Amino acid sequence: MLEVPVLNEKFWSKVPTANASTIMLDLEDSATPDNKEAVRAKIIDVLKDRSYFGGRGIVVRVNNLATPWGRDDLAALADADDDIVICYPKVSSGDEIREVARILLAGRPNRGLYPMIETARAVIELDQIANFEGVVGLHFGYVDYAADVGSRPFNDAGDDLHPASAGYARTKIAVAAAAYGLFCTGGSMIPDYRDLAKVESFIKGWADVGYTACIGLSPAHLDIINRVMSPNDAEVAAASELCAAYEQAVAAGAPAAVLNGKVITNPDYRVASLLLARAGKV
Repeated sequence: MLEVPVLNEKFWSKVPTANASTIMLDLEDSATPDNKEAVRAKIIDVLKDRSYFGGRGIVVRVNNLATPWGRDDLAALADADDDIVICYPKVSSGDEIREVARILLAGRPNRGLYPMIETARAVIELDQIANFEGVVGLHFGYVDYAADVGSRPFNDAGDDLHPASAGYARTKIAVAAAAYGLFCTGGSMIPDYRDLAKVESFIKGWADVGYTACIGLSPAHLDIINRVMSPNDAEVAAASELCAAYEQAVAAGAPAAVLNGKVITNPDYRVASLLLARAGKV
């Protein structure tokens, strides 16, 4: 997913060629208080013609209801087509996401909601948020979360989240997404975001925990995200071999298989099957 400030022509011009499956149009962080209304008007206008997006998915991130712009953002998007997903930042509770849905979904109940978990209370109330009807994905906003908790977002090297302060929330969000069948995103932003080796290591951390996608801070990060978040050829080949061995063993009446000297059980088979599903092989 590529986040795009729509009034910045340099970034907006990259949308048709961006190597992203989804474009996020942003009304929040990249819009200043002085241009919020102009950004909103631009987004409503560009949503009238989807050809510029080249068939990519579209997410619109609005402002929080506690701001002067949140309700107007939601009201303006209430009549937009169903196939856009609304990203709601800094959600704090199940009651808040219910209010967002009341404003936004009254006329179009099938539109997806994508809350950003960026507060301490949201982590506490995560089950209510993730299980709310209409929620299709979760995002961990790790820098805003650290500001809310009063913790450090990054480790000393600045190439990963601080394990003590952010590890619990990152894992809990991935577990909630898996439990309710939601997509789950991290981000590519680190202090030294131009160091692509550090960026790659950071993105790998999301995949290792179970996140299924990533928001790119820069178009330069997209190729890394696509490579790291997608199973590679060697992983697909190994998973295919494992699944075939297990299926053959079960068909012969055995409870497990042995492959290359290692025991393959049903949980191993499920992990390999999930990898193949994410690679589009099943």
